[in-house]
Amino acid sequence: MSKSKRDLHIGVSAQDGLFDNAPVEGALDVSLAFRDALSKALGRCKESRWQVAARISELTGRNISKDMLDKYTSSNLDYALRAEDLPAVLYVTQSLEPIRALLVPVGADAVDPKESKLVKLARMEQEKSRIDADMTQLKHELGIHK
Repeated sequence: MSKSKRDLHIGVSAQDGLFDNAPVEGALDVSLAFRDALSKALGRCKESRWQVAARISELTGRNISKDMLDKYTSSNLDYALRAEDLPAVLYVTQSLEPIRALLVPVGADAVDPKESKLVKLARMEQEKSRIDADMTQLKHELGIHK
């Protein structure tokens, strides 16, 4: 495997990588946690479920009804929100909790737009440190001392 392929999932912190540990059976069943987080996000939203459904429909170009939202938040596993509709739900409810519920089992999190610049800066600082170390190593190998 090439170095560029190996480095695709290197994190900013010293935590284990996303794909380093095999989960146990059932560990990634997020259905009830996701439905609960979705229900709470809809409940905290300033708009009614009818308004939320209309807004999601407008944003996705798919017909989403209040009844569908109710089914998505129920414990009936026959109904599920499409992944493609989740960004519109997050936007309309102004809540990242539903996606965070999906990410918990893999040890990841979603950052809000205010935090994303800090994360980007941390990643750039990490990349700068790696580049500086590579440059120092190459200079040493070439006998360049500055």
